[in-house]
Amino acid sequence: MNSIEKWHTCFDGISIQCEEKWARIKCDKALKDYLIKPGNGSKQLAGYILKYYETSEGKQLKIGLHSLAIEILAHTYTDLFCNAMKSLKAVLPSSLYKELDKVLENLLTHTEIIDCGEKDVDSNRFIWDGLEPFHLLIYGFLNNLA
Repeated sequence: MNSIEKWHTCFDGISIQCEEKWARIKCDKALKDYLIKPGNGSKQLAGYILKYYETSEGKQLKIGLHSLAIEILAHTYTDLFCNAMKSLKAVLPSSLYKELDKVLENLLTHTEIIDCGEKDVDSNRFIWDGLEPFHLLIYGFLNNLA
């Protein structure tokens, strides 16, 4: 990805960037603010991204709607998971907590940009595609956060 490429922000201020076989989303306040608003959801955002990719790249992005939506949710809410895990500080020995904290901080740094790629370029696509059949359960579990 060329670092000087502009981010497209016409969907509720959410930063989106497209290139051959990839769509990228900044996992920031704009994304989280959008998802928490009643009536909004990752499915609507994923639909917009797929249409935007088709417009900007002249072809369809080969990622399923729900696969993309679930990937967005998993990356967006990693911080909730990490913060919940950090509450273990009170019950873990200091040395063990330091190791856990390193892993959690590393995880958080890898979710700042959500890299959504097609199967042949994204080694994690199988995770999101594998969860796609469970999309209704995932959306239901996350309720108004989805």
